[in-house]
Amino acid sequence: MFLRSCLTPAAGLLLCALTGPAAAAPSQDPTFAHAGNARLLSTDEAAPIKHAVIGLQRTALPLALGIVVDTSLLADAALAANVGARWGAEWGRHRFVLGARYTQFLGNSLIADAIAGQENSPVKRFDVSFGGPSAYALYGVVLGPLLVQAEVRHSRYQTVSTTATAAAVFNFAHRFAVVGELGVRVSHQGERTQNDNPTGYPLRGALGLRYAGENLGASLGVAYVDLTEPMLPYNNGRVPFVPAFDLSWTFQ
Repeated sequence: MFLRSCLTPAAGLLLCALTGPAAAAPSQDPTFAHAGNARLLSTDEAAPIKHAVIGLQRTALPLALGIVVDTSLLADAALAANVGARWGAEWGRHRFVLGARYTQFLGNSLIADAIAGQENSPVKRFDVSFGGPSAYALYGVVLGPLLVQAEVRHSRYQTVSTTATAAAVFNFAHRFAVVGELGVRVSHQGERTQNDNPTGYPLRGALGLRYAGENLGASLGVAYVDLTEPMLPYNNGRVPFVPAFDLSWTFQ
């Protein structure tokens, strides 16, 4: 009895020393809250997609080794059918992504018929040949609650363009984050159209909030695009800002 009473306090101290750090680890988990569909506001997120996800900006199905096939439901709803492949990986705090996508606009005849049916329409003919491939690469680094990343995207649609975008995501309250994006879009020599900003290399950017839950994901913000569409009946066809939003559900 005397031996047991003497060993019990020592054993208790040893048990606390061994289990204390392990028990405290979950409450101090530094894991960054990535979105299930790996989207920010108007650009990709430097993160792998680990589970099947249905989302407006991206719906994806993982295959193996970090590779997924994906599509954008928003683009599909706008009759721009698209399919892509994406690879993502993480090593420690570093994030790497490579991806490609092919898009084809299918609504040319539908819109042309609708315009032709309007007797007083100023547009007499509508012909859009929108389609082609795009490829992109991202690198990001997670610094506690902060993700800093860079994306380079090359597209060959109606015009040939390359966009470079830097972004930062700060998790200020667990899974809630503020997102900022800033980039520049370069239309290659001889490929500019009336939809491009004629004053130089147009800037791109976005600012908003994001929630990255284990299942539910959502984002809302505003994106600076500075596009010109002559068919629009206001502001001389110039569209400086558009809303940036997303909603997704991750199956895990």
